[in-house]
This record gives sequence, structure tokens and C-alpha cells, in this order.
Amino acid sequence: MEKNKLNYKTKVIAEIANSHQGDVYNAIKLANLSIMAGADAVKFQIYTADELLHKNHKRYEHFNNQSFNPKEWDQIFKSLKRKKAKIYCDVFGEESYKIAISNKVDGFKIHSSDLINRKLLELVSRENKKEFFLSTGGSTVNEILYAVSILKKNNIKPTLMHGYQSYPTNFNDTNLNRIKYFKKFFLNTCSYGYQDHISGGDEMNFIASFVAMALDLKFIEKHVTLSRAKKGIDYYSSIEPAKLKNFILKIRKIEKIFGNNILTFSKNEKKYRKDVKKIWFIEKKLEGKQKLKIKHLSMKRPPDNKTSPTFIENLVNYTSIDTIDAQESIDRSKLKIGVTAIIVARLKSKRLHNKAIKKINNETLIEHLFKRLKSSKIIDDIVLATTNRPEDFKLCNIAKKNNIHFFRGDEKNVLKRMKEASDLFNNDIIIRVTGDDVLIDPNYLDKLVIFHKSKNLDYSSNKKLPGGTEVEIFNKSLLNLLLKIIPNTDQTEYLTYYISRNTDQFNVGSLPVKKKHCSNKSLTLDTSNDFFYIKKFLNKMKLKNKKYSYDMDDVINFLNHNKKKKNIISRPVENIDSNLRWEKLNEK
Repeated sequence: MEKNKLNYKTKVIAEIANSHQGDVYNAIKLANLSIMAGADAVKFQIYTADELLHKNHKRYEHFNNQSFNPKEWDQIFKSLKRKKAKIYCDVFGEESYKIAISNKVDGFKIHSSDLINRKLLELVSRENKKEFFLSTGGSTVNEILYAVSILKKNNIKPTLMHGYQSYPTNFNDTNLNRIKYFKKFFLNTCSYGYQDHISGGDEMNFIASFVAMALDLKFIEKHVTLSRAKKGIDYYSSIEPAKLKNFILKIRKIEKIFGNNILTFSKNEKKYRKDVKKIWFIEKKLEGKQKLKIKHLSMKRPPDNKTSPTFIENLVNYTSIDTIDAQESIDRSKLKIGVTAIIVARLKSKRLHNKAIKKINNETLIEHLFKRLKSSKIIDDIVLATTNRPEDFKLCNIAKKNNIHFFRGDEKNVLKRMKEASDLFNNDIIIRVTGDDVLIDPNYLDKLVIFHKSKNLDYSSNKKLPGGTEVEIFNKSLLNLLLKIIPNTDQTEYLTYYISRNTDQFNVGSLPVKKKHCSNKSLTLDTSNDFFYIKKFLNKMKLKNKKYSYDMDDVINFLNHNKKKKNIISRPVENIDSNLRWEKLNEK
């Protein structure tokens, strides 16, 4: 199946206008040649002379002779390479609208002369599943707003097409800054495009469009003609199909200059970063258990890349654990840095009600999680971060009974809740534990903290482990940063989803895991079936006198013996992206 060219960010529309000279064959030939040149769409102007102007208008007969009748339009549309491009049409009244609808066009354009034509706007609004364009040349903001408002009532988000035809338009009159104004005024209620009308023989015909791309446009419209030499109708700003092909090839190259993902580094830029970024080294020998000061440090390009660059604030004022030799690189594993484990939990759940307080072996599952975390040799403080909902007070009581700190905060903004819970302690490393992962592995948790510190990471995880046993680590400074930059903080249950989309902007790592412990199976507590198997596992551990001391061998062994059970969910383990997509899909 051929790739749809409309996947390109900037779509090129070949504007036929009246360049067909009133000849059906010319219209078909020009449209198909434009499509073959790479146009994402071709656009016709469907009209009758009576829809355009009064009978006494001096150009009435001209347009009457240029227009096609319904049968001729049917012939044109049947002859187009429609699978390779979209077909859009200007419509000027009910008759042209009916012709367009009968030929199943992909979108409509309303000429600037019709922006206050309420009858026409409401008529075309019936087809609200199609693409809509509003030509804005010579129109006031109030007129444009009027048309936009009518379309908006019908759930239509139009594209405002800036530009006007002056046979040809002087490049000094192009005024691309008006697009910038439209974007500030109309914001995301509209998309934006540029319709070029500069002389087809002027080099600015190309340049103006290329410059306009910097305004992040959805469409660029170019007039086309079969022959500029013949100087037929609408030839002024038109280019021939061969030149259109060259124009589109350049457009596609320019798109690559802008890039696909603003915050993603290319392979070469990653190499550049790896080659040139400096890390911190100890200037002179630092005797054990000293508070690190700025004067002790200097930045140099390292001979290897064993650790990531980090801000000096992540190192200074922390006490060294042992002696650090002169010219030795410094990472956070050499410093005493506090660790807080935050359990994010609530009782509201769509699939398994009150799951955190369901009991196995005479204790709630949240209590079992508390005890597993307490067996860590590295965690300094544990806090339960729950919501202000009345039912979650039960969780607070259980935490208090188990000498676990608790914090109640925003239900939807989990990032804010985590950050505020972390403020209870003066620790810089934050372990995020979800209340659904009651079988977390303390040994791998401790390994992850050591790994995180030794690599100077901002975020790390051990998601190659089975679901329900893994955790994530954030620097507190990263939580603060994410609060500032995540666009929608009401969706921060998926805060690692943001990191996964912008991994080049953070020092991110995944803990190496023994091959025998890697698994794409899950024992996360989500459904009644999950509860059944977790109960089965914990009962088995109790019989083995391993109520809290079971390890990853025990978990893997259990999963292998239950691999045919449908509820043991397959989960991607290879990279942060796939893990977080899975996390989002399986969130309650």
C-alpha cells in the first residue's frame, strides 16, 4: 500500500483556479500532472457566474465562459488520480456546493469574498468531517472571526489561508507577520496556511513559501499552469508541473531541517554530546567524610563515559563516604545522599475496588508492601502519598499503625502529590512505588539506587523485572522540573510517559538485570485474577517460611509455573518507551 503523502507535516496544495482556460481536458491534465509532481492535494474553483457576480458586472461573461457545467465536473473528477492526493474545492454558492458534494471532495475552501456569507457558511458546515479552509486576503479580523465562529458551532476547525491574488502579488505585500498575529489571536481554534501569489517567474515565489514554513504551517498553496509562456488566464502567479515538482522536493528537504521532534537529538548530535560534555573531577585529594565544596571540583572532558554530566548542585554540600583521590571523577555513589520511598496509592479503582486493603495472610496488601520496603538496606524514609478523598483516610490509618509517614494531596496531579510528599524529608533521591506493585524486590531496589547514583542519573528504573516487582527513581530536582514543564499536570499519573517521549533531555538509565530475572510477565495488582495469583504466590512463600524474604528467583519460578494463565499479562521490557506505553494502557 502506497504511503499517504499527507503524512508530511506541511501539505502542498496545487491550485488549478482558472488555469484550465475553460477546457475540461486541460483541467484533468493539469491536476494529474500536479499530483504526479508530488502535490498532496489539488484544488479547483467550482462556481457559476451567477454565484460570483451580478449580471451587470463587467466580468460576468468571462466567468460564464470559464465555468464548467455539472456533467463536465463529473468528467473531471472521475479522471483524477484521487488515491494519490486529496481533492479540495472552492465553493461560491449552493450550486457549486452540490457539485462538490456529489463528487465526494475531501474539503472546502471559502473565498475571502464569502467570509460573511452566513448562508454559504452554514450550508457547507453540514459536511463537518471534511477539511475546511478560509481565505483571509483583504479581510478584517472581525470578518474572519465571524466565519470561524459559525464553523466552530459545527465542530469545525478551519485552516486560515493567508494571501491574496494581485495578478501577481508584489512580494513586498506578502506580510507573513499577519500569520503570526492570527496565531496569537485565534490560537488553536484554527490551523494556518499560506497561499502564494507572487509571480511564478520571480525567485521570491519559492523563497516566500520556504520562509513561511518557519511559522509552522499546515498547508502551502501554489498556483499551477500547463504553460507560463502562453500567458493564459491565471498564469501570473502560477508555476508549471515540472517546477512544482522541484518546489515540493525542496519543501521536503526544508522539513527535515526543522526536524520531527524538537527535544530529540540525532545520532550525530548524541555523538557530539558524548564527545564534548564535561563531568566533574576532584581537584585535590579529599579525605573521607568531608562536605564537598565548589572549590574541590573542576570540569573536564572524561576519558570514558562511565557517568553522566550533572549539575554541581547535585554534588556540593553532600558528605563524601570515603576518601576520593585527586583527578578522580565524582559521582553521587561516593556521597551520602538521603533516599525516600514514596508509595503512591488510593482506594478508588475501576477494576478492583479497595485493592490496597484486601487481605492475604491476615494483613492488607499495602502492609505487605510496607514490610517489603522496610527490608531495604538503603531507604532512609518511607511515606505513603494518597489523596484527599474520604475513603483514603483508611490508608492513612494503616500507615500510622505501621509507623509509616503519610501525605494526602491532589488526586489527579500525582506529580504534585509526590513532590509535596517528598518535602516531608530532606532527601534528594525519590523512589516511586505504586500501590499496585506489592511484590517489589528490595534487593533489586537497592541495586537500582546504587546504579542511579553511580551514573549521575535523573531517572532510572528496573522495568526489565516482572511487573509488580519493579520501581522507579527520580531526583527531587527532576520532580521540580517536571512540575514546571509538563503541559497537563492533571495527567501526571503518567509522568514517566513524558520522560519516555523526551529521553534525550534527561540522564535516563535502566538497571542491568540478570537474564534469568528478566520477564515480560506481570504480577501487578489490577484485577480479581491478579489478586488470586498474588494470593497463591504469597501463600506459597508463607509455607516456605519466606513470608517477607522471598527473592526474584521465587517470583520467576512462580511465573514460569503459571505461564499458561491468561491473567499473567505480557509486558514489553526492552526500553523505557514500550514500558511506559504499557503503563498508560493498563492504568486504572
